[in-house]
Amino acid sequence: MTVHTARVVPEPAEVELPVVHRTSATLVVALVAGVLAVPLLVALAVLHRPHWYPLLDLAQTEMRVRDVTSLHPPLIGLPGRIGSFPNQGSHPGPISFYALAVFYNLFGRSAFALQAATACLHAVAIVVALWIARRRGGTPLVLAVGAVLALLSASYGGAILTEGWNPYLPVMWWLVFLLAIWSVLCDDLPLLPVAVVAGTFCMETHLPYLGLAGVMIAGTFVLVAITKRRDAIRWGAIAIAVGLLLWLPPLVEQITHHPGTLSAIGKEMRHPRQATVGVHKGLRLFFVHLDPWRLITNRGLVPSDRPIGGSIVPGVLFFVLWAAAAVLAWRSRDRALVRLHAVVAIAFALGAISMVKISGTIWYYLVLWSWGTTILAGFAIVATAVALVGPRLDPTQRTSAARVGIGLLVATILVSTVFFVDEAAYTQVPNPPVNASLGKVVPQTIRALRDRQQRDAHPGGYLVTWDDPMTVGARGYALLNELERHGFDAGTTAINQVGVRTHRVMNPKDASVQVHLVAGRAIAAWAQRPSQVRVAYDEPRTPAQRAESLRLRADVDRRLRAAGYGDLAAAVDGDNFLAVAYDPRTSARVLSEVTRLEVLGVPLAVFVGPPQ
Repeated sequence: MTVHTARVVPEPAEVELPVVHRTSATLVVALVAGVLAVPLLVALAVLHRPHWYPLLDLAQTEMRVRDVTSLHPPLIGLPGRIGSFPNQGSHPGPISFYALAVFYNLFGRSAFALQAATACLHAVAIVVALWIARRRGGTPLVLAVGAVLALLSASYGGAILTEGWNPYLPVMWWLVFLLAIWSVLCDDLPLLPVAVVAGTFCMETHLPYLGLAGVMIAGTFVLVAITKRRDAIRWGAIAIAVGLLLWLPPLVEQITHHPGTLSAIGKEMRHPRQATVGVHKGLRLFFVHLDPWRLITNRGLVPSDRPIGGSIVPGVLFFVLWAAAAVLAWRSRDRALVRLHAVVAIAFALGAISMVKISGTIWYYLVLWSWGTTILAGFAIVATAVALVGPRLDPTQRTSAARVGIGLLVATILVSTVFFVDEAAYTQVPNPPVNASLGKVVPQTIRALRDRQQRDAHPGGYLVTWDDPMTVGARGYALLNELERHGFDAGTTAINQVGVRTHRVMNPKDASVQVHLVAGRAIAAWAQRPSQVRVAYDEPRTPAQRAESLRLRADVDRRLRAAGYGDLAAAVDGDNFLAVAYDPRTSARVLSEVTRLEVLGVPLAVFVGPPQ
């Protein structure tokens, strides 16, 4: 592997190059991209059946993606942990919705189309990363970056790379951004607009990237400006114009709303509602995510309630190894290597600060970007070793070493892809039991509403409401999304306006029908309302499981009340298992039983009648 500051530097004439070196770099980009796309295709093939019902954030995402081509295009991102419900703020911008909409409309605007669109966005990121590698170092660097992408994509897995959730969407684009910044620092100024696009995609989509990419973009512009190169003004102006265009929607929202989303984000960052995790936990989180073995073996990248679990020793050793490689690169005066290590160093520093500043619970999805930084550091270490050893070999040895290196890179790509294909073959939709329950009640509800439409020439609007504490209302948003997908004039109440956007808020006076989804013990109360008709029902538990559920409820209630936690006992009685599971007062025994209750599930029903 050879890293160059120019686009392609020929090898000495007397060295016999491996065949792959003489192959068109463009063809190699296409071949590597095609290989890396195979696991994504396998995951999509598996996900095509059964039908997927997007829940909560994903339902909100699909509704916004549909809005892109409507009279109500989105101006800001998805609601996030900013402020408090029901007036919480949102992530900065809507760029992910617009990007998804391109492929979503192409694939037929279905729930599966959202999954396919997500995979396509990651595939585009892979192609762009390989294209950047081609510019930086030709075929050898294409294979090297291809190996990096193969390892990283296999680590994230099929579920993350096909699920259009905003923390997942930027994970591959973060690596594209870092590679683009490196190229700009190596005087490849046409990559400055690419860095702005990739960085903006990350920043607008998920808030943690705002400080990471924002600081790096600002610093890069300063460095480009002080170089005083003739083409710096031209490419700088293009990059600024692109950035302003991409940030136009949130800027418009900021001006036309009070308080604007950007103001709410600024306030939250200056004065977080919850205490930050602090230096100790933040740095522990940093070093846990520097463990290359954990990355390669896919341990820790899957959803975890304990993202700071595990030893920090591998991460500390890896950091020391990278620091040593950075020093050697500095002494070698290899400009490209020095700038690569500089990008890694800045990403490390900003990442550590970001982790220290996390407020509230440390969710695994807040730091998914860190694996991209870690693998780029590994790439920098290997590149430094190659650059230092290569000149010390005679031409024959260099040829042999090049052949071995190319073989190892190709093997890494193929082996990682094979493992990813095997994992992708078992990709599941998020929360399969909950998806199955919706698969029972949604078709029943749609059939009942169609029958009602045939009886009523002027059916009016459908007010969708829900009472589903077990999934925090996730199935309610899913039902609204499905009714809208099937052409019903559906809306919901004002308390949900941040999640569904204001044009989906429906005044009960303007609705002729209320469609109410209810789960668990509250079903009995709704059944007593004389004007409401139950049109759908699902009981996911067998008789034996219902008996088990009753035993577990009784035991949990007894233990919580004995400990003096009557509020938690009441939450379990109301099917709000999540409130108990995430309460720090919950004992290990109660947590185990509550988790089992959530797995067993509760009945689900839909009632239709006059608006209540």
